[in-house]
This record gives sequence, C-alpha cells and structure tokens, in this order.
Amino acid sequence: MRIPMKRLFFWGLGCLVLVASVVQAAEKDLHIVFVPKSSDQVFWELMRAGVDQAVQEDPHIKLTWRGPAHNDDVDAQIKIVQTYTRAGVDAIVIAPTDRGRLVGPVRKAVEMGIKVIAVDSGLDGDYHVNFVTSNNYAGGQLAAKTLSELLNKKGRVLLLRTVQGSASTDDRANGFLDYMKTKVPGIKVAADVYGGGSAGKARHSAAALLRANKDVDGVFAVNESSTDGMLRALREAGLAGKTWFVGFDTTDFLLAGLDAREIHGLVIQSPNQMGYMSVKAAVAAISNSASKDKTIFTDTTMVTRENYKNPEIRKMMCGRC
Repeated sequence: MRIPMKRLFFWGLGCLVLVASVVQAAEKDLHIVFVPKSSDQVFWELMRAGVDQAVQEDPHIKLTWRGPAHNDDVDAQIKIVQTYTRAGVDAIVIAPTDRGRLVGPVRKAVEMGIKVIAVDSGLDGDYHVNFVTSNNYAGGQLAAKTLSELLNKKGRVLLLRTVQGSASTDDRANGFLDYMKTKVPGIKVAADVYGGGSAGKARHSAAALLRANKDVDGVFAVNESSTDGMLRALREAGLAGKTWFVGFDTTDFLLAGLDAREIHGLVIQSPNQMGYMSVKAAVAAISNSASKDKTIFTDTTMVTRENYKNPEIRKMMCGRC
C-alpha cells in the first residue's frame, strides 16, 4: 500500500515535534528548594558545600536555599515549605525541625506533584521519596561506647539534647541510652534534658544541669549547638578537662576544645556527602528513577585528639576540600 507523500510529511513532522518535546523535557530547568534546619550552625554550611557541588555538576538545576534562623523555629520552617508549595517547584529537600509537624505541609507539596527528599533528620509518614542521613542511632551508641570506656564502665553521666521532635538527635539520644542500659550497667544516666535549639540556649541549660548535678563524671551532647553550649558551660564551671565529654558534630571551636583535651570525642557525620546525595536523589525522583532504598546512609566516625588530623577525617570535616 502506498502512503501519500503529504501524509508522510505530516507524520515525520509529528515525530520531530515529539522527539524535540522529550529532549526539552529531559533538559528543562529543575527548581529544587533546599530547606535546612537553621542558618546558625557550621553543619549546614558544610552541607551547603555538598549541595553546591551537585548543582555545579548539573547546569539544569535552579537552587533555592532557605531555612529558619534556629533549629527550634518549627513555625518558620513550615511557612517556608508552604511558600514553595507552588507551580514551578520540582522538588523540596528538607531537614525537618519536627518529624511530626512537617508532615502536613509536606503532604500538600506532594499532592501538587512536588517530589520531597528528607535529609539529616527523619520525617513521619510516607510522603517523602528518600531519606538521606547518618545512622544516628548507631552514632549515639558509638558515643556511649566511647564515653563508657573513658569512665572504665562506671560513674554518673548527663545527656544534653537539643529540641523535642528532632528525629536525628532523638535517635542519637536513644542509641546512647539503650547502649548504657543494656551494656554498661555500672553507668547511671543522672539527667536527660532538652537544652534548646541554639548554642546560647544550650549553654544556659548546660550550666543549670551542671549546677544541679555537681557529682558527675561524664556528659554527652547530641549535636553541634548542644556540644558548643556544654563546652562553654563546663569552662565557666571550672570543669572543662576534668569531666569526660563526648559530643556530636564539629566546628573550629569544638576542635580547639578537642585539642585542649576539654572534649574527649566527637561523633562526626559527613554533611557535605548528605547535601550532595540529597540533591542527586531529588533529581532522580523528578525523573521517576528514584533509588529503591528508602533510606540512604552516609558516613559517621568518632574523632579524637589522636586522629582528627588524618586526611580522611579532615575531608569529612571540610566543606570545600
């Protein structure tokens, strides 16, 4: 059967339009909104470095980075998510300040066709495509193991958390408590308190905690701000270097405390890796090729005065090395 030339022409033209549309869809700009927990901690600066690396590798990504000032300002983070739940946004990557209260705003974003990736801290529900994080429970257990060995498996310790509803830091605290309860019966956790979402609030809470527990042998703080606040409070109380202290995350200030033997261990994550992998996960989700592994784990290790200058560890702590 002979096909008329006119019909062949329009059929070929239609094929060209279809191919062009597919190519255009594959190469269209992708608007990804990244919502960190706060803007007052070095941790998020390190994560931003990983995000920027992923963006530089893909010229089609348009990035918006916007988060609350402090990690206890849940209302501000909710408003940010609501602001960017709109047409033209392809994906939201969020480090939830509250694992429960962010579910509603995230659900509305997903209902609009926006892909959501959780990073660093967990999110209730099943609306997010992937969760990129450290194994925070294991990190808390590593902190407990280190502190218990420093104490020869006996003594009284304090636990300083940050804010209620923060899944990542609560997982660390729970890992710490479970390890002490099941493996080190000679150590008693004398107090377990939430210290607030900033270093300043943590400092005041830590000072009150130390005043109320004068006969204490060791402390564990669950994140950058609580570790910072506890170190300052220990110094003010004349206990820095005399009380065994394990913290979480790192800054130049905390490394100086480690070098001065005022901090005896820091569990560090790889926020750079988290930022990079979360953006890659967002791009994959937009193209409907997301990883089948719901949770994507990144690296965690214990840093001490003896190993913190090792090249591998320095790379984890450096945002743009």
